[in-house]
Amino acid sequence: MKLLLLGINHETAPLAVREQVTFSAGAIAPALQQMCDEIGLREALILSTCNRTEMVAVGHPQDLSLLGDWLARYHNLESTLLQDSLYSHLEEDAAKHLMRVTSGLDSMVLGEPQITGQVKAAFAEATAAGTVGATLHRLFQQIFQVAKQVRSDTAIGQHLISTPAAAIKLAKNLFTNLSDCRCLLVGVGDMIELAAKQLLDAGVTQITIANRTKANAISLAERCGGEVIGLEQLPECLERFDLVLSATGASLPIIGKGMVEQAMKARKHKPMFMVDLAVPRDIEEQVNELTPEVVDMWEQLKNTGTPEPKIKAEDLVFIGVRDTEPQEDALIERLNITNHKVEDVRRQGAKAIIKATLEQLKNCDIIYISFDVDSMDPELTSHGTGTPVKNGLSPKEAEEFLNAFAREEKTVCIEYVEVNPCLDEKTNKMAEVTFDLLAKMTNELEK
Repeated sequence: MKLLLLGINHETAPLAVREQVTFSAGAIAPALQQMCDEIGLREALILSTCNRTEMVAVGHPQDLSLLGDWLARYHNLESTLLQDSLYSHLEEDAAKHLMRVTSGLDSMVLGEPQITGQVKAAFAEATAAGTVGATLHRLFQQIFQVAKQVRSDTAIGQHLISTPAAAIKLAKNLFTNLSDCRCLLVGVGDMIELAAKQLLDAGVTQITIANRTKANAISLAERCGGEVIGLEQLPECLERFDLVLSATGASLPIIGKGMVEQAMKARKHKPMFMVDLAVPRDIEEQVNELTPEVVDMWEQLKNTGTPEPKIKAEDLVFIGVRDTEPQEDALIERLNITNHKVEDVRRQGAKAIIKATLEQLKNCDIIYISFDVDSMDPELTSHGTGTPVKNGLSPKEAEEFLNAFAREEKTVCIEYVEVNPCLDEKTNKMAEVTFDLLAKMTNELEK
């Protein structure tokens, strides 16, 4: 008998596939019994979370294919739908994979702590169902010990971030003042508890909890200082909220496209940020679709003035672009786009490149500058961000370009892109360097 693992996760399958193979909490025990009986397994465990469904078993290696067939059959799917998304591990590899998963090393958000509790819950459920024997019991005790050691002996837990925390961090970028937002949390599970804490920490005071059973939401609402509504009240109440986070165990969407359209109309299309943390989805996929009116509006904007392109290739100038793909190089060459490489800047000097650029653009009505901070050398600004490309511009060279273009009367906008303050640490100073450049450019404009 061997240790077997078969699974599907966020790296191997899109949400549209993953949400079809989830197990609700009440369904896992009978599913385990059925799986063991039909395949003839001695021991088994099912881990079903938002981002993965994994089956751990003690059996024969050939049982792996039977597990895949059973998973598809249980969910009334064609086995071909899953075959390209499934992964499998045997023996030591299976144990190592489970240790990575339980430690948060295999999560969508690296190091998120919720997965450890989810694995422990799956182990407890399998134990209660009678499908955990000596092998799995011994294995998971070791796994939990390793996960604890990883948390205590490494820095993975020093900057904890979860999926709700990441969503709320994005919301902070979308709203001028998150504390003024009216927030709706749909559900009362662990994800919603965590989201509520993150919102309170962010200064949000207007929080409403929506749940199918209102009595189950009272405790959380009292801690948030908020109110409780039933799911049946969502159609009439949704328009009140600026931020909506949903994470229920519902098998079907509870917020539909029509409900959202009605809410947006009542809000006079004031922005609403919706985050679906559930698998299967709580919010209908069609909510993301653009209305015909919006599509028509974009088409009108694109055809404003003359139908030809609004920017011609001869009016594009690249400075400091590097690490390009062959297809990009071919396009630059075919369209004859000016590309001042870093070595050109070093050889000719920034002033010469600036002069040549402004000469080339002298017949343009306006000049728009997009400054990608990754154009700078990572050894000087962002060592270890995950996408470093050496031999970029120095901050001093970037400053010279930005200040010169800021002084140009035709310049209508200078945008700074790819700045990630979350990555700043002792050796990572990208945001700090960028802010310094912005401050110096602002001072230049005020002269």
